[in-house]
Amino acid sequence: MMVPAVLLLLGALTAVVAPRLLARADWPEREPVVALWVWQCVVAAVLLCLALSMLLSAAAAWHAVRGRLFASAPRGVVEAYALGAGGPWAAGTALVLAGGALWG
Repeated sequence: MMVPAVLLLLGALTAVVAPRLLARADWPEREPVVALWVWQCVVAAVLLCLALSMLLSAAAAWHAVRGRLFASAPRGVVEAYALGAGGPWAAGTALVLAGGALWG
């Protein structure tokens, strides 16, 4: 069940590195519309990584969430994610990410 952890790390890395790269670049001053579009894409990517990590962690922790999330998916998809071996950290990760989503 490494996919939620990798998504969480990818979102955090993007949230830390992307603003620094945009601040150091020269082109945002010449092309502010493109810079705004890039910034919005970065924010959307970070939010998508965190949301997918939360959903997959919740699916690993609770069977009811897993059933609804993968209702129309073939059985091979559920087996590929190895959701049965979520571990005790899956529920905590899902709750922390959900709490952060409600807070923000």
